Amino acid sequence: MFVTVLLALGLAASLWLRWRHQHRGLLKAAQQFPGPKTLPGLGNAMTFICTPEEMVKQIKSLFVNYGDIVRFWLGPDLNIVVACPDELKILLSNSKMSVKGPQYKYMADVIGGGILSGSGPEWRKHRKIANPNYGKRAIESYTHVFNHEVSLLMEELRKKPHDQQFDIYKDIVNTTSYSVCRSLMGLTKEQTMNITGIQEIIEETPSIYEIVFDRMTKWYLQIDPVFWLTSQYQFQRRFNKLITNFSKDILKHRREHLKNIGEDFKLEHMEMKEDGMLSVIDRFILSGELDEPTLEKETFTIFTSSQEASAKIASYLLLMMAYHPHCQEKLYNEIKGVLGDSDRDVTDDDLKRMPYLEMAFKEIVRLFPIGAMLQRTVTEDIAIRSGYLPAGSSMTISIFHLHRDPRFWENPDAFDPERFNPENTERRHHNAYIPFSLGPMDCLGRYFGIKLVKTICARILREFEVTSQSSYEDLRVTICISVVTLGGYPVILKKRNSTK
Repeated sequence: MFVTVLLALGLAASLWLRWRHQHRGLLKAAQQFPGPKTLPGLGNAMTFICTPEEMVKQIKSLFVNYGDIVRFWLGPDLNIVVACPDELKILLSNSKMSVKGPQYKYMADVIGGGILSGSGPEWRKHRKIANPNYGKRAIESYTHVFNHEVSLLMEELRKKPHDQQFDIYKDIVNTTSYSVCRSLMGLTKEQTMNITGIQEIIEETPSIYEIVFDRMTKWYLQIDPVFWLTSQYQFQRRFNKLITNFSKDILKHRREHLKNIGEDFKLEHMEMKEDGMLSVIDRFILSGELDEPTLEKETFTIFTSSQEASAKIASYLLLMMAYHPHCQEKLYNEIKGVLGDSDRDVTDDDLKRMPYLEMAFKEIVRLFPIGAMLQRTVTEDIAIRSGYLPAGSSMTISIFHLHRDPRFWENPDAFDPERFNPENTERRHHNAYIPFSLGPMDCLGRYFGIKLVKTICARILREFEVTSQSSYEDLRVTICISVVTLGGYPVILKKRNSTK
């Protein structure tokens, strides 16, 4: 037994020394940046074996202790964490930084290497195909669907006891999910309600992202044989089967639809730069560029990248209004001044007349960004002000911490929509605010999400006063792909007397 252990240790040491010799250039380049001490083979991976809340503190401590360009190692992977806004703007706009980092492979295991988790030629091709459905003209065409789904949400919210606290995300995520299916995916209401496994997917999607983030940050889960022994792996396998059945059902509906429309119609609308007459799924099918497994993964990607993110942002906005009554009253007066006393559809013109809603939205995605951390692969050496990012490393960005950096934000952890009034916007460092990233890999669905979130919140806040038994000081958040609360979104709705 003793001899076996010695042999195993000797083999491990030999592999480690061989790796160090092969990567001596990368190791030398890493020395130009400050960072924490490393362990042989593991680097700084043990730092991130902690609770979700501790993870946020550990990342912050890197900047506090080592400055705004820091290096750390996740096993053999060198990460350069950049928190300098001017550097970030240049780097994210650089075509040499258009490959996502190695940690995205764990997301790709679930949703494939497409629009959300991929990069390179395949990613660019898929994004170009989908792009017309996220343009201004297409998003304007989704107004009726958004309002119809929000009307159904309002009916459910009116049934809630006026003194009962509940997690409003669970109601809102159904609305955003159905809105995505009926707009980007082109399904009818009836088809959406009967998609195979849709409710199970809605309820379990947050759990799959927890598993993905665990694999991104916990070194031992990155060892496949170890991961295969866990209950998380069994959950992921089952969820992947759900995705397949869910996507097959949607693709079946869209193929049947495409059989019934003319070839001239298909050709005309495929060439449109901004158009919602064909769904994203229609475009993927008609392009002929995606094989069947890729089609299935990309179908789910379009769904999950829009429905969960929009639901979280809307839920955060309502929760912040509950925690900040003076902000809620100001926003209510603005909404009422535009929409009046009756429940009616919210139009694009209405939203343009709600500047405080826009400010509140921006403050939400500052505090609770959907893409809380980004990672890009450095494919060749790139010069920066304090040296260079070496090829083979990864640039890592914590948008969460950048948005709460006291160098750029006064009282950064506080909720204050007035940060985004014209005067304050002009004064602050513009590159310190990147809720949807920058450059060619920015968020494709941001305008879709903005309109959907604003439509939901405007109609709820016009009719209901939102309160909560908890306070902003009680809020506990962590990073898990996006910024998530550890206690849900607990609110109480009280119908306003002036509404009809």
